[in-house]
Amino acid sequence: MVLALASVSAAEARQSATLRDALVAALKPALPFPVASDDGTPAGGDPGPAWTVHWPAEDSAVVEVLANPLNAENHSRALKAEAAIQKAAMQSQQRSQADYDKAVSDFQKTGRVSEIREISLRDDGLTGERFDAESQLTINARVVDLPQRLTVATGRLPEAFPGSAGPAAVIRVAANEYQEPGESGAPAAARFCAEQAWLFFGPIGPPVVSRTNPHEAAIAVAGAAGAGAGKAILISLRGNVELVDRVLQRANWSLVPTPPGH
Repeated sequence: MVLALASVSAAEARQSATLRDALVAALKPALPFPVASDDGTPAGGDPGPAWTVHWPAEDSAVVEVLANPLNAENHSRALKAEAAIQKAAMQSQQRSQADYDKAVSDFQKTGRVSEIREISLRDDGLTGERFDAESQLTINARVVDLPQRLTVATGRLPEAFPGSAGPAAVIRVAANEYQEPGESGAPAAARFCAEQAWLFFGPIGPPVVSRTNPHEAAIAVAGAAGAGAGKAILISLRGNVELVDRVLQRANWSLVPTPPGH
């Protein structure tokens, strides 16, 4: 039994390494940017390149493209967004403090503690969410079981397209703003949905896109007729719209391997 488990683990490790190497090879033509340091700057501190790349570590199949903070245009864009982000963060802090003051007052009067809304990264506001989305691209590859169901917070429905030269299907949602209902009677909040795309590799049926509520959509993908449940390779992209376009058009998707079991 121990030997069987070790064999499965070794097989999964090989599949993971194969997928990682294939992803990198497929993306190299689309992402000819310098390698990123931990802070997103290129080695040597060159301010010229607009983008840098974190290629995946041995135990990962995630590629990150980052805006070079030393680039003059990127720096200017960050300064323009900073004021709105700071304002939103301050409003969040004031809201949290008001909640705390009310909770103390309620406890003194009734012995019960009312809700205190915590501060989170989402409290950077719509400008902050948009800035973060436009300043990076995250690409992830993984083997998934079919059928597969994905959900995305968005005000617009994703669109499905037949794939070519690699993916069996491409589903994409355009960057958009949407209203997220508030909790505990709080007013709705404006949110930003980053540009996203999902590429399925393997025998699948036509993707089905549906609206689950006004601020969320679902994507359902099943195995092709006669193929059973099976597996597929899913590559997802999220972030800067121009980089999403670039990767979809220039990557060599023919290098992505066949899903396990096919």
